[in-house]
Amino acid sequence: MNDPTAALRGLLTGRLRSHDRRLRRFSEPQWRRYGDLLAGALLVAVRRRFVAGQDRAPVIRFVAAARERYDPTGRDVDPVRAEALIWAALGERPPVPDDPAAVVARTVLLLGLLEDEGLLPAELDAFLTAAETAAGAETAADTNTSVGTDTAVGAGPAGCGSAAEPEQHQVTEVGDRHQHDPDPVQAK
Repeated sequence: MNDPTAALRGLLTGRLRSHDRRLRRFSEPQWRRYGDLLAGALLVAVRRRFVAGQDRAPVIRFVAAARERYDPTGRDVDPVRAEALIWAALGERPPVPDDPAAVVARTVLLLGLLEDEGLLPAELDAFLTAAETAAGAETAADTNTSVGTDTAVGAGPAGCGSAAEPEQHQVTEVGDRHQHDPDPVQAK
């Protein structure tokens, strides 16, 4: 299976070789689907942790902690962009434009949120199902949105936006701190 959901599962379970291998084989439609799925997953994870209208301090602290864990150089994830992605997922601000930096920030935030939750395998399955549903809702909203301007692209109802194709090296840098599995390919 070489689909975006399997690639995201590999990333979220620390099977980075499997994740990287799948990403290298993606077609253009699979890249778009992976970006939508990543945005949907972040939307679900953010709304499980934070609520609209809440104090800004917990979001700032979370972003700082996630950057500390997954961005040791401090250069790959812009904290302002990362916070904006969270507030956009909560409907508190406009969507963040899609670009490789947004994809990296989404990935770091998602890894941090799910690591903090400590999901069991069955819970991860339910989470991925919810992420697919959220991605489907965003994709449906995208097809109903005029694509005449750059701001309309990826502006789903949640404000999280869908991701553009990331530069491969940026996505893989995020997981460097996870263990690599010896046998990364698992059929699911």
